[in-house]
Amino acid sequence: MTNDEKLPLFGLLHSCDELRQLLLEHPDLPLLVFASEDCNTGDYSYMSCSHAHAKIGEVLNCHQTVNDEMLYCDREEFEEDLRDGEWDDFDGDDNEFDTFIEKKLEEYEPYWTPCIILYVGN
Repeated sequence: MTNDEKLPLFGLLHSCDELRQLLLEHPDLPLLVFASEDCNTGDYSYMSCSHAHAKIGEVLNCHQTVNDEMLYCDREEFEEDLRDGEWDDFDGDDNEFDTFIEKKLEEYEPYWTPCIILYVGN
């Protein structure tokens, strides 16, 4: 075995203190994992990741049509996209539009689900 072979794998083993603490404090929350686009080069079925970060968040857990390619974990971003998508087809003044948007947001309210979000990448 050469000296280079004895070197540790840089950045591949992570302390799981952050994730462990979140799991212990919130054992009832589901886990949502986001993998960045650089997580897998396509050469292997699975690749290890050199970056991992966990936090408590929430996800809009329904098949919304505001942007069906988006998984929303940010209420403000969802509202902004909802406003942008509805603006062109809405026939009314600004106050009526705000009321319309608030009613739409209320429909989605029960689907915001607290969770632990794990981000991994390279």
